[in-house]
Amino acid sequence: MPTPTIEEYLETIYAMASDGKEVIGARLAEALDVSPPTVTATLQRMVRDGLISFGARKEITLTAQGQVAVESLLRRHRLSERLLVDMLGMNWHEVHDEACRLEHAISPQVEQRLVEKLGDPDTCPHGNPIPGKTVAEGYRRLVDVGVGENVVIRRIAQRAEAEPGLLRYLEEHGLKPGATVGVREVVPFNGPVVLSVREGTVPLGRDLAAMLWVEQAED
Repeated sequence: MPTPTIEEYLETIYAMASDGKEVIGARLAEALDVSPPTVTATLQRMVRDGLISFGARKEITLTAQGQVAVESLLRRHRLSERLLVDMLGMNWHEVHDEACRLEHAISPQVEQRLVEKLGDPDTCPHGNPIPGKTVAEGYRRLVDVGVGENVVIRRIAQRAEAEPGLLRYLEEHGLKPGATVGVREVVPFNGPVVLSVREGTVPLGRDLAAMLWVEQAED
């Protein structure tokens, strides 16, 4: 079984790849807030253990073994988040850290019971797919949506889940999966994306808008 450190690396690599980013050592060091030599040593260990491989440009890819390991971890994590939100009534922005603790204690038997009690959900509360479930693909990032378009928020980038302040802001303004919003304005020179919502307008910085994945709203 991977150590907690290796699991954190696996999750970060998976999250970056899911958001369409090429995974390299420097980006991992920045995301995990560790030194490049530490990242290098850990990655070498992961190669030795058959969890990752390097491409021609030193990009990092999960092996089949690494994919199985991270999907098992994420499945328990995202089911834990659903348990905390759907059955225990915790706030959307509070559950990530609690789920990180729970995921290590869930046995296969408990996992199956969770699936049954939760109604076999497709996604976590943040819209990210539970491994093993088939969900729609082809979403766009909100930051790439043009002015005047109406879109439905479908998921929040996995890397945002560990930022409770950011999630609280989204929750307070109703910007959760399933919400329909309009892009009212994109302020030039790296200014905010201004959304039209029921209560009026909400500005989002470009970095935050890049963490929201959306699809076109039906007319």
